[in-house]
Order: sequence, then structure tokens, then C-alpha cells
Amino acid sequence: MAQTANISSVKVERNTRAERSAYVKLLISMFKIGLIGFGGGSALIPVIEEEVVDEQHLISKKDYDEEVAAACVTPGALPVEIAAGVGRKTYGIKGMILSSLLMALPGAALTVLILSLLSGNSGTSLNLIRFISVGLGGFISCLLANYALKTVKEAEAEGRRNLIASVIIMAAVFVLTGMKSLLELLGFQNAAGHFIKLSTFQILMLSFAVMIAVYAVKKTAAKRQNSMLGPDAHHNRVSSESYISILKETAAWVVFAAVLMIPALIFADDGIRYILNGTASSFMSFGGGDAYLSVADGLFVNSGMVGENDFYGILVPVANALPGSILTKILTGTGYLIGTEQAGARTGMALAAAGFAISVAASGLIFGIVYWIFRTFENAPFFRMVSRWIRPIISGLLLGVMVTMFKTNVNTASELGYGGAAALIVTAIIAAADLYLINRKKTGNMIPMIASAGAGALLLAII
Repeated sequence: MAQTANISSVKVERNTRAERSAYVKLLISMFKIGLIGFGGGSALIPVIEEEVVDEQHLISKKDYDEEVAAACVTPGALPVEIAAGVGRKTYGIKGMILSSLLMALPGAALTVLILSLLSGNSGTSLNLIRFISVGLGGFISCLLANYALKTVKEAEAEGRRNLIASVIIMAAVFVLTGMKSLLELLGFQNAAGHFIKLSTFQILMLSFAVMIAVYAVKKTAAKRQNSMLGPDAHHNRVSSESYISILKETAAWVVFAAVLMIPALIFADDGIRYILNGTASSFMSFGGGDAYLSVADGLFVNSGMVGENDFYGILVPVANALPGSILTKILTGTGYLIGTEQAGARTGMALAAAGFAISVAASGLIFGIVYWIFRTFENAPFFRMVSRWIRPIISGLLLGVMVTMFKTNVNTASELGYGGAAALIVTAIIAAADLYLINRKKTGNMIPMIASAGAGALLLAII
């Protein structure tokens, strides 16, 4: 009996250690992605997938695709939302909050650090980050292309019909989001004028409208044949435990934000106004980083809370050069500028902490509600349709983002005194080399990522 008890105790201890190790891996992964997350929210979709699905095996691909679908249709910081979903799926509310926090922290902290150093040697620090961003831009472009390649392979495995449909969807989405930028990048300005460029939000809304129309037609046809396509949404019974779980998540986000807001309410005269405007801006942040700038302009610049020169001349260039979500970096940086102008660095840090908390909590809260709807009604035909076709849609979007990454590298290199053509070649070389290492040599992400960070500056100098 004693021996059996000892064996059981050893097994429990091993399981506890394994669980603790996996928990640490999750947090390290989130922080690492936040640190290398150049290119904006959409660009990090394949980066996060490679880490949490393919390498660490924290969640399944199906669960990840559902989280991406929910994150893409909600306002807020997309990487933070996906991190919240991964953390919630693996380690509950604690994992949800810590994963989101660590995903958002590097970009926000670097933003405040650079802003605080502007009177000193910030130019050198910012240029160093820009050099690194050129190499990492090539690495992320590789992951964007790899995501699309995986989508094609998966569709091919499902049959010729699915392959053709997936490729058509990807191509159509790319034409609507990336073709204009591609032609501009290649110098065909006249041809580019014939194409429109839709935002991620516009594409997703158009895609859902098409899916709703297709679903309505199929459902009508099924009713005429006195048959149903499957259990509809109203057949799903929602348990009281499910309602309690989403209420607990919401309460956790409110408490998280409230704790970090306390210093702002104590030290800043304009703390309440900044918190209210920051919360409103987070819930209005549809359409990605560029769209958020217009929201922040209206709530902070036009209202006189932060000067136009400080916002567009200092904060926006700094935020664009750093990894992480634009929403988190801009809201955190805005708080720092407002507080520093009012009463010095202490107040600046207090408002920066409040802005950081607002951006993370608002993103996680609204994502949690939308993802709860997806989970609760996942057997409904419409949500099954969304889950089936969201990956080709995202793949087309990411191909457009890849073109934007190339353009960003060209602009960055030009600002650093290098030619745009050199940056284009460097980015292509790094992306191709990383694809080879990841797919052929099976190196994983770490080696290509580190090599790419240093290779950008070296290849620019050589070319």
C-alpha cells in the first residue's frame, strides 16, 4: 500500500512539473512573439501559429483557426486577442491575462523607453531597431508565405474541389487587398490606379456577407426538400456554467484594468478623461493600426490632450519602428506624453500604465465575448462555414500583408540611407532562405529568426 501511494505521489509530482513547464513555455512564447512582432497584428497570425500549434503544441490547429476568426472580427489589438484565446484555452483565466500582458508588453515598454530617451541618444537606438526590423521583416514575410502554402496543401488533401475554391478565394482576397500595393512596389503606378485596396475589416465583412447569403440560399433549398443541413443555432442549449465562465472572464479583465489605472487616477489631473477616451478608442479600433490612428487623432489630438507635433512627429514614427500592436503602443505612448507634459515622468508613467491596461483589457474583453459566441454555437451551420473558409480568406489577407512588409522595408532602408531596390532584394533573399531552413532543414523558427535579425543590416551594407 505504501509503495502504491509513493508511486501515485511521484506520478502527481511529474504531472505537476510537466504542467508548470508547459505554462512557462506558454509565457515565454508570448513574450518572444511580442518582442519580434514587427509588421502589425495580421502579420503575427502565422508567427503565433508556428509557435503555439506547430512547435509547442499548446492548442490544436482547429482551435487556433477559430480564435483567429473571432479576433479578426472584433475591435482591439489582434495579437493580444489571439494570445488571450491561447492562454484561456490552455490555463484558464490566469493564462489568458498573463499571455495577453506578455504579448503586449515588449512593444509598449519599448515605446515608453524611446520616448523617455528622446532628449538623449534615441536616434541611435531607433536606427538600431530599424536595422533589426529589416531582417525580421524578411523573416515574417517568410512565415506569411508559409501560412498560405500550408493552406493550399491542406485544401489539396481535402480534394480538388476544395483546392480550387481555396485558391480562388485567396487570389480574390489578395487582389482586393494587396494588388495595388504590389504594383506600386514594382513601379507600375499607372496600373495600380486601376485597383482598389480594401482593409482587413472590409474584406471580412464582405466575406461574412457572402457566407450569410450562401447559407440562406442553402437553408431555403433544404427546407423545400423537408430536410435540414444540420443543427441550427437555436438548437444549441447554453448551460449556466457557460454564462458564468464568460462573466468571470469579463470580471477578470475589469479588475486587471482597474488595478493598473489606480496610479493614473491618483497622480494625473486629467486621468479620468484619458481613461474614458482610451477605452472608447479601443472599442472603436476596427480596421487595423492605420485605422486606429484616425480614431486616436479624433480623441486625443483634436481634443487638445496631446499636441499634433508630439503625436505625429514623435509618437507615430517611434510606434511604427517597434514591434507589437499599434493600438497598444499608441495608447501607451499617448498616456506617457500627456502625463509628462502635465506633471513630469511619474505622471507620464502612471498614464502610460493605464493606457497599456486599457488596450489589453478592452481587446481581451471584447474578444472573449465574440469567441464565447463562436464556441457556444460552433455546431451551427453558419459557424461551421466560417470555420471552414476563414483560413483561405486569412491567407489572402496575409499575402497582401507580405507586400506591405516589403514596402515597409523599402521605406525603412531609404530612411537609413540605403536604396529601395537593395531593401527589396535583401527582404526577398531573407524570406527565401528562411523558407528553405524551416521547410527543408526543419530548423524551427528560432535559428532563422536570429539569423534574419542580423542579416538585414549586413546584406544592406553589402548590396
